[in-house]
Amino acid sequence: MNFLRILLFTGMCSPLLMSQQTISKGIFLQDVFREDFNEPNSHFPIEVKLGGKYAIIVDSLGYYGLGSGKSEYPVLIGWKNDLINFELKSSIRLKDEEDWEAIQKLQGKTGQIIGIILKYNPSNQEALIFQINGVRQYRLSHLKNETMRSLTGDWRNSENLKRNDKNEIIIRSKNNRYEFYINGKIELKKNLERLKNVLSSGNFGFYLGPKTQAMIEYLYISATKEYDGINKLLNLTEEDAKKLIAENEKLKIDLEKVKEDAVKELKDVIKLLENELKSINKINDSLQRENKEFQPFKELIEKGEKDFMYTLTKDLKEQMEKNKALKDENKTLIDSIQILIQNQETFKLEYLKILDSVMEKGKKDTID
Repeated sequence: MNFLRILLFTGMCSPLLMSQQTISKGIFLQDVFREDFNEPNSHFPIEVKLGGKYAIIVDSLGYYGLGSGKSEYPVLIGWKNDLINFELKSSIRLKDEEDWEAIQKLQGKTGQIIGIILKYNPSNQEALIFQINGVRQYRLSHLKNETMRSLTGDWRNSENLKRNDKNEIIIRSKNNRYEFYINGKIELKKNLERLKNVLSSGNFGFYLGPKTQAMIEYLYISATKEYDGINKLLNLTEEDAKKLIAENEKLKIDLEKVKEDAVKELKDVIKLLENELKSINKINDSLQRENKEFQPFKELIEKGEKDFMYTLTKDLKEQMEKNKALKDENKTLIDSIQILIQNQETFKLEYLKILDSVMEKGKKDTID
């Protein structure tokens, strides 16, 4: 009988125990979004609006600065999200509030308010918003048709929240169950199965209450190991990661070498162009000097182009006639020389004939 009672009691308590189980952080092994605000990022709006509203990345100090002015100010992250199960981690600091009376006068009993927007669906304008305020309180709200409805009743006090300091917020979601951690301590668990159809997935962002200024130090989003959606990143082994790092270092060295070679080549080209320019300048100087030498001819032509051309033509004709006369005289001389040469050759032949005749006659006289 006692065994049956224990078994029955265990069966009745099982659903309650299951509902109280904590979502393990060990299942969110896949980093899909990491932002430390050390440089400009197009996912986060940068704007300054009328009424004191602003959003700006202060990359020199590494934070995202937000201000709401006199009215609420939602800031949505331009990162397309299809995650249903996720872990979100962010560090948030509200502007210091030292004067409590001034806080009550300016902002009401809650002080400044900032919330993290979860799964905002623009088609039906619904979202979850986890909010904290300047007096160490939190609440979870459902935004629908621009109306905020608390899912946790009134604001809840939290000893884990720090005033005038950074607070790390961790939110885990799995199968429509949510857990909310403040500075490493769990504050709230919520089963939102009834809202799964309208809050399946959606954008993340921040929601500021009136007269609030806040700094976001970082925002990290992780998915389960099984996630294979649009934001899946390449998972590498340690060996592959080391190999990629080594290749990246080699690439940096190669790029530096290419850069140095390009700079050297550019300097050589510049030097060559400088030498070419010097050479061109010398040629220009030489041409200018020659232009000065021919300046009188230029002036002569400019003063009387017809007379100059007539004189030039006349001189050319006279020179051509002299050349023709010289050619004729030269031809006559050549002909005379040729005649002399022929006469000389004829004389030599005659002389040789006479010489042969004399020698023949001498031979006969000797024989007789």
